[in-house]
Amino acid sequence: MRQKISSHVNMFYFNQLPVPRLTAADPDFQPIVQAAARLICTAPEFDDLAKAAGLRGSLDGVTDEAGRAALRAELDGRVAHLYGLTEAEFTHILATFPLVAQEVKDAALAAFRDLAPPEGDPELVRLVGGGETDRVEFKSSMRVPVDGSPPSKELTAVLEAVIVKEVAAFLNAQGGTLLIGVNDAGRGLGLAPDYASSNKIGDRDGFERHLRGVVGTALGQTVAAALAVSFPTLDGLEICRVEIPAGAEETFVLVTDRGGQKREALYVRMGNKAEEIPGGREMTKYVRTRWA
Repeated sequence: MRQKISSHVNMFYFNQLPVPRLTAADPDFQPIVQAAARLICTAPEFDDLAKAAGLRGSLDGVTDEAGRAALRAELDGRVAHLYGLTEAEFTHILATFPLVAQEVKDAALAAFRDLAPPEGDPELVRLVGGGETDRVEFKSSMRVPVDGSPPSKELTAVLEAVIVKEVAAFLNAQGGTLLIGVNDAGRGLGLAPDYASSNKIGDRDGFERHLRGVVGTALGQTVAAALAVSFPTLDGLEICRVEIPAGAEETFVLVTDRGGQKREALYVRMGNKAEEIPGGREMTKYVRTRWA
């Protein structure tokens, strides 16, 4: 390519074109490389190339048409963002390709929207941009399932118990931030379903009262009072941000085993999960080390 360009166009002019030049440090670098490799590396002769891109080999290549279409749409969306296009500009560009099927254009535009950075307070956007960590957890909802499951008292109780577990895990570690109304990808889902789940909730004030009530009943009113609760906006939707301090002493959660037996469990934040510390020597060692 360089030889062909040099014989007709000076490389100096080519280098001045506004083409994105990514390095391995750019967040889009690896996703683009791997998406392209999964499209290209579909046979054993491409194994070396696939491994160089961070894949296991050609077995990670995508051959089904639906999967390949999704990867192509993702690449189109990422590249559009690299060029700093707005949604209107990208839509206009897609419209200039009359031979491309409309469903392909729609898929590219949908990927563009999904890949758009979150909108909101810069500090909150930075926080969700880092994903779930040992100090940050996302929860889609406090009371209402978001996977299409029909709501029920039993499922609501399960979801609220998950919130309690996460709070306890942060207390037993180094504290952290719980964001409710945010999906696993760090995009705002909002709290409207939770607000509508009970006449006693209805709005942010009712939501906060209910949240503190659930935590207070399970972990004690001292813990509930120590939570710092706010309602910032993410992607134009109101979410709940809960700042949880590191606990001054261990906090146990009452859980029910499969056999129906109730027991106290000690949850701790490890990586991006709340993990239970087994009883006995391991729990004793953790408690002594954590609150020495």
